[in-house]
Amino acid sequence: MADRCWITFLVVLFCLVRAFDASAGDADPLYRTCFGQCKSTGCAGETCFPHCKTPSNGSSSDDNLYLKEPLYLWLKHANCLSDCQYHCMLQREKERATHGFGPVKYHGKWPFKRVFGLQEPVSVAFSALNLAMHLHGWLSFFTLIYYKLRSKADETTCYNYTTLWHIYAFLSINSWLWSAVFHSRDMDLTEKLDYSSAVALLGFSLILSVLRSFSVKNEATRVLVAAPLLAFTVTHILYLNNYQMDYGWNMKVCVVIAVSQLLIWAIWAGISRHPFRWKLWTVVFGGGFAMLLEIYDFPPYQGLVDAHALWHATTIPLTYIWWSFIKDDAKFGTSNLSKKVK
Repeated sequence: MADRCWITFLVVLFCLVRAFDASAGDADPLYRTCFGQCKSTGCAGETCFPHCKTPSNGSSSDDNLYLKEPLYLWLKHANCLSDCQYHCMLQREKERATHGFGPVKYHGKWPFKRVFGLQEPVSVAFSALNLAMHLHGWLSFFTLIYYKLRSKADETTCYNYTTLWHIYAFLSINSWLWSAVFHSRDMDLTEKLDYSSAVALLGFSLILSVLRSFSVKNEATRVLVAAPLLAFTVTHILYLNNYQMDYGWNMKVCVVIAVSQLLIWAIWAGISRHPFRWKLWTVVFGGGFAMLLEIYDFPPYQGLVDAHALWHATTIPLTYIWWSFIKDDAKFGTSNLSKKVK
C-alpha cells in the first residue's frame, strides 16, 4: 500500500512541475488598456455603466469608484471594477477568437458567461452543496459525540480529537461559504477571502492529519507540532493579501500541502490497519485524482463548466464519505479507550 502511495505522490509531483501561470490574460496590453480606460470613463468599448461615477477632479482612483457606487448596486455586487474586468475580458476574447486564438485566464480565472448576475453559476451551486455536506457532516458528528458517545459517568467524551474536528468543520464551512460568494462575483475582497479561507483550511487539515496519524494527545506536543505549520500557513496568507496575489505560487503551495496530507492519511491507514480504512483510502485516492482537475485545467465548456467546477462536484460525495470516516473513527477511538478503562 505504501508503494502505491509513493507512486501517486510522484505522479502528482510530475503534474505539479508542469503547472503553468494561471493568469496570462492580465499581461495582455489590449486588455490592460481597456481596463484602464474603463476605470476612468466607466465604459468598456461601447458598453457603459451608469454606476461608474467618474470623480469631478478627473482622477480615476479605485477608492472613488467604490465610494461613489450606489448602495443598491453594491448589494447586488454590480461594482464598477468587476464590470470593467468582465466586459473588457469579453471584448478581448472576441478579438482573440476572430484571430483563431483560444481563451486565456484573467485574474486567475477563465472567461465565464454570467447567469442571473452570477459569474460562475455552476461553481456557485457546487460550492453551496459542499457547504451543505460539511454542515450536515458536522451536525451528525456533534450529535454522535455529545449524545451517543458521551460517558454517563463524567459527562465527557472519550474521543481525543473532538475539538480539532470542530475547528476543521468551522474552517470548512467558512471556506465553502466564501467560495460560493467569490464565484458569484469576483471582487478584490471576495477573492482574498476565498483564497485565504482555502489556505487556512488546507493548513489546518495538514496539522490535523499529523496529530491524528501520530496519535498526538498531549497539548504541549500538539502546540510544538502545529506551530511551524501554522506559522507557514499564516505567512502565506499574509503574502497573498499584502504583497502579491500570485496565483501560480499559491497553486503550488496548495497542491504540496494537499498531497502531503493525502500521503499521511493513506500511509497511516495502511500501517494502523484502521477498521474503516477503506473509506479513508476512497477519499485519499478520489481527492488525488480530483486534484488533477486543478492542475490540468481547461477552459469552460460553453462558458459555464470548467475543470474547477468539476473539481467542486467531485468533492461533494467525497465529503460525505469523509465525515462518515470521522464518525467511525470517533466510535472506534471511544471503544478502544473504554476497553482500556475497563
